[in-house]
Amino acid sequence: MSINKYNTKLKFLKSKKCVTPPFFILIDTNFIFFALKNKIDLFSGFSECFLGKTVVCVSNCVLLELEKLGQKFRLALKCLRDNRIQKINCTHPANIVYADDCICETIKTFQTLFVATCDKSLKQRIKKISSMPIVSIKKKKFVITL
Repeated sequence: MSINKYNTKLKFLKSKKCVTPPFFILIDTNFIFFALKNKIDLFSGFSECFLGKTVVCVSNCVLLELEKLGQKFRLALKCLRDNRIQKINCTHPANIVYADDCICETIKTFQTLFVATCDKSLKQRIKKISSMPIVSIKKKKFVITL
């Protein structure tokens, strides 16, 4: 990582007074899939990216979506059921069935959550809702996009 990008990341994290370690990161379905595909360990990848303690979170809707996707996503589901990952109970209305909608509702409720996703449409929706940066995967590393 270049020094300029490192400084930009630190300036942002320091400018948000309510955002202090541990950093809470909400994971999307495709993010866990691409992290496994690129052979990136979630916990070491996030600690390297955020330069501090992180708490990885997943909503129940994401777990349900992975169960519906079948055998191809079985390893991703197994990784998310790890005891080190916090499960978030969904607080949205029952008519929301997609994990992307659940994530958007969750970040409306919890403003200090970082979202980890590789989905372009979800990134655009999150940018409209929250000022928090988004974590994605580039060149087999986790990166924060402001």
